[in-house]
Amino acid sequence: MNCLNMGTGASSSSSRSPSPELVNNQRNTLRHNSEDRYQKTALSMDRWKGQNVISNDIAPIIITKDCFEEYQCTMLTEKDQGLKGCIADGMLVHHLIQEKYFMVADHFKGLDELKTLESHGAPNFRKLEGFPVYGMGQPSVEGLRRVMEHLYDKCDVQQEVCVINIRAEPVLFVQRGEDFMPYSPRERDHLRDNVVFRRATGDDISDQEVLIRKEITKYALRDEDNSFYFYENIEELSEEPHRHSIEYDEHIQILEEVYNTHVLTTPNSRFHRLPLCVKGVPSEESIEKFIEVMKDVPTLFSPEKNSLPILAFMGHAGYSRTSFAMILGTLIMAHKTGFPAGASETAEPFDPESRNYDLCEFWVVEELCKLLPNGLQLKKEVDAVVDLLGDISHLRQEVVSAKQKLENIQEDFQIYGRSAKEYYLDKALKHLEQYCYLIVVNSYLHDQYPWMFRQSFTSWVFQRSEIYRVFAQADSIERMFQPELILKGTRFLVADDYLGLDVLSSQREVKVSNFRRVPGLPVYGMSQPNSEGLAKVVQTLLGPKHNHSSIHSFNLRGEVIVELDGCTYTPRELSGLTKNIVIPVCSNEEIEGWESLLKTELIKSQSQLQVYQDVTDPRESKTFTTGQTVREIYEKEQKGTSNLCYYRFPNRSPETMLSEQDIDNIISVLSGLDDIYTDEDGPALLFNCQTGKSVSTVAMAIAGLLIWHKKGFPFGTKLGEQERISVPQAEYTKGEFSCVMLLVRRLPKGSQVKREVDLMLDKCSETMTPMHYHLREIIFSTYNKVKSAKTKEDASWLHFQSLSYLERYIYLILINSYLHMERINNWRKPFSRWMKEIGHRLGVYNILNRLNFGELEEKSGIKSFSTIKERWCYQHPRSTIRGTLV
Repeated sequence: MNCLNMGTGASSSSSRSPSPELVNNQRNTLRHNSEDRYQKTALSMDRWKGQNVISNDIAPIIITKDCFEEYQCTMLTEKDQGLKGCIADGMLVHHLIQEKYFMVADHFKGLDELKTLESHGAPNFRKLEGFPVYGMGQPSVEGLRRVMEHLYDKCDVQQEVCVINIRAEPVLFVQRGEDFMPYSPRERDHLRDNVVFRRATGDDISDQEVLIRKEITKYALRDEDNSFYFYENIEELSEEPHRHSIEYDEHIQILEEVYNTHVLTTPNSRFHRLPLCVKGVPSEESIEKFIEVMKDVPTLFSPEKNSLPILAFMGHAGYSRTSFAMILGTLIMAHKTGFPAGASETAEPFDPESRNYDLCEFWVVEELCKLLPNGLQLKKEVDAVVDLLGDISHLRQEVVSAKQKLENIQEDFQIYGRSAKEYYLDKALKHLEQYCYLIVVNSYLHDQYPWMFRQSFTSWVFQRSEIYRVFAQADSIERMFQPELILKGTRFLVADDYLGLDVLSSQREVKVSNFRRVPGLPVYGMSQPNSEGLAKVVQTLLGPKHNHSSIHSFNLRGEVIVELDGCTYTPRELSGLTKNIVIPVCSNEEIEGWESLLKTELIKSQSQLQVYQDVTDPRESKTFTTGQTVREIYEKEQKGTSNLCYYRFPNRSPETMLSEQDIDNIISVLSGLDDIYTDEDGPALLFNCQTGKSVSTVAMAIAGLLIWHKKGFPFGTKLGEQERISVPQAEYTKGEFSCVMLLVRRLPKGSQVKREVDLMLDKCSETMTPMHYHLREIIFSTYNKVKSAKTKEDASWLHFQSLSYLERYIYLILINSYLHMERINNWRKPFSRWMKEIGHRLGVYNILNRLNFGELEEKSGIKSFSTIKERWCYQHPRSTIRGTLV
């Protein structure tokens, strides 16, 4: 019987519940017109001709021609609200799943590289040598039966078989003859990419599969042949789509149903669904769930070394994700049985002059090994397990292969609609980050395996948050610093100072833009000075107007800077003249070495160089005769002024917070100045970034708070003394976001700590009024701009900025709490250590890892940036890719 609903009582019309990600989906060119909708509905009505239809207030009642059966059918009253579309221009138009998806077969031509689909029932079926760990692509229902038979034949009588599906995308099995074949939803513009629901659990994905099955069945039953459209070959669409009959829900099975049916009928076996992301590294929560599954397998932790379960991992194709999961499982086993031969040999240190990239001796791997205890040995153990994989998805080989293809591109071209350079760089970085992550997981296993993982992986990583800082430097292309790019006119020099920068009109007095002071404190900020401007600022601060005894100057810029003929410049791309080129650095000495190299090469060449004095003006040709690095500018000034001290703490981006190590360095310098707290004519604290407003203001606030902790807090920081604001949504202007108030409740005297920070930010802003820049108020104003962004990319960037500003504000509150708690010890304990010991216990990292705007947050398709890793590792999309990974 072909009907939607049966019965004699009232039936509500069927409803479709799209996933949260799809609620705000725009109606694009895939929407069918009203004529198509009418024709479809009329066609569906034809199937009821010749039968008795009795109308009522709920839904028509159908009486069959032989009067044998009576049933109610909501189909005839339900409005056809689904969207129609075609997979390519000129192709058949049909209903879409959840208004945007096509159902595409998992198995495609060339999928089965190992030719195991016929012999074992699954594509790319394989086993790691020496360990009972298997990996494979997605089998069909019949293929899964054969896989289970094979695994069961290989296991001992009491050996447990754990089948773990790692797919993070919905999978449905559609009946095709005697078998059920796997299909998954795909978007028209991303047919080769699986649809992944971010941070979804296995149950969440199963719920999505149920909704998709319900929708397919609904559309199929409206069709006169009870069919729906599926795609078998998206590379060659000439014979697509295919119509497959769907008469009952049982003609489609979801992944959980398939696996439970076959796995639970096999003795000593169990099934788990552990979604792992397709791109990049999995979340900390995914690793925790992985380990929780492993902890449920008693033989993994029994004293008998030879009692091991069989672990079978299944992905889509059985390539990258599957290999990653196989390595994870093997690492856990190796901590019980011992690592493969060669892992116990002494690990040789890296040679920066002759890196062996076949062994993944990249700069970011070297930095990670320096950070982790016994890092080189951890890497060697991971290498030993990776080598067991063979040639298919060998992690190190994948990195090297993508790196070589990137290097071989002479002229960029398109791959799958994107730049080939971008494609291969992203591919190399994806596998490199996975490799680094395995080293981190191995370090965690060394630390926690003997204790049965009493500390969660997330908590363990949070106590070592500098790991994220290392991951943020994975894209090391710019470490191949190339002055010849400027000499050849490929890159251009852009002046730091430009028309419109000096909002505070300080150029007339001190020859530096945006020079200002925190009222009542010896704390100053400014933009990047040249030699003339620095001399004038030093003269002003040490002269009778301010009468400071000395100057401590802090440069917070993380890009290459060079002064040429009295003007400071930075190299930039023509396609990104307003964006600094971020260079991953590990030391101040290194970036200053690049500045010295650039200066030397440019002066030595004596060639015409293309420069921009202002990005809004045409570029000019100049030949420079003199040049200095930033350090040389300060050293020259120090020869005539012994009371000038210079420090440089490079910051990665104007939007991001200073690293905890940089905060340690700043506080260490300031707390060591005994005469800084006596009066306003003591040492002057001078901070500069490029524009003089973003990072420099953060550092000025830290310095001001520390001075207040020595001299005492002024009026306005106690309860009842703060300014009252009566404007709409004033609580957000005052920084009272839900995550901030959660932190305030957890900190000792948190409300007082926040008030002190707020007053300091107000003080910093008093002399910045023309800039319209307030470190706290900019959070909400930037967030509000997301709604009016013209493109999705612009919205994502603004969302990232707003959350980075929010994180910066939270860090200032944490720093002030640290200053309160450690004042008695004169801040001998570094802030970074305080964060690991005290901040971690207060749940600070949990707050930072779930950063959002609470009730203000709207569901959208833009990236959330809520986690620490997302924010700290994010890079604004580069305009041009030059060089290669090192």
